[in-house]
Order: sequence, then structure tokens, then C-alpha cells
Amino acid sequence: MNLGYAKKRKCTGSMTIESLFLFPVMLGILYASAIYGVTFFGKYQMQDAVDRAVAAALHVDRSAYAAGDVPAAVKERAEAALTNFKGSLPDSWSGSLVSNCLTELAGEVEVIFCSLTYPDFSTNPIAPSLNFGFLGEFPPLPNELHAEARAAF
Repeated sequence: MNLGYAKKRKCTGSMTIESLFLFPVMLGILYASAIYGVTFFGKYQMQDAVDRAVAAALHVDRSAYAAGDVPAAVKERAEAALTNFKGSLPDSWSGSLVSNCLTELAGEVEVIFCSLTYPDFSTNPIAPSLNFGFLGEFPPLPNELHAEARAAF
């Protein structure tokens, strides 16, 4: 009497061999996606810090300074804000970050420019990569992470 149930199939050795080949590939994809996710989130946090520092620098009261002193006041406020925001990043890698704020002249407009760089990211990443000897590092990571922002004032 057959009730429509599927017959049980015996597992052959080929499914086990396929799984043995597929498991390291799937594990590598999951590991790489986790490492890249952490890397991109770190880059996002760095970009957010420089964006907020430039935005904070634009809140300088220009009427409180002589015309020639405004760029120095904007730069000082941006540097203070960037140092503050850099301190809010994770301690494990915020000490490796190099920050810089400066004012520059773009045509006839003064511009505040702030940057944040993680210079030795490939040798000291946020999350570790695996070394496969002659195959190299997996997943491949950028040499540095860099975030910058600028605004005219």
C-alpha cells in the first residue's frame, strides 16, 4: 500500500564529497562578508566623525572675529571637534588614526578640510584576516582607510 510518501533515498558518497568541497567555500564567503562588514562599518564611523567635525566648524560666529581671524577660529573648532569625535571611536583602533584639519582657498572661497586616516590598515586591521601561506591573506584588505570632508565657509 503506497500512501504517496516519497521513498527514502540512500545517501551516496558523492554528496559527502560535494559537501567537503562546498563547506570551505561557504565558510570563506561568510568570513569575508563579516570582515568586509566590519571594515565598511569602521570606514562609515570615520566618515561620520569628519562630517560632524566639519559641520561643527561651520557654527563659528563670524561676527565675533576679525575677518582675518575667522579661518583660524574655524580650523581650531574643527580640530577640537575631530579630536572629540575621534575619541568616541573604538579604543582598539582609534589610537592608530591620524587626523588633520586645515583651511584652504578654493578660488575666492575659504574651505575647511578635515581628514581621518587609518594608515596601516592592511598590517593592523580592525578584524584579523587569515594567512594561507603561498595563497596570501584572505580576504584582501585595503592598505589604508581614509575619510575626508570639506565645506566652504
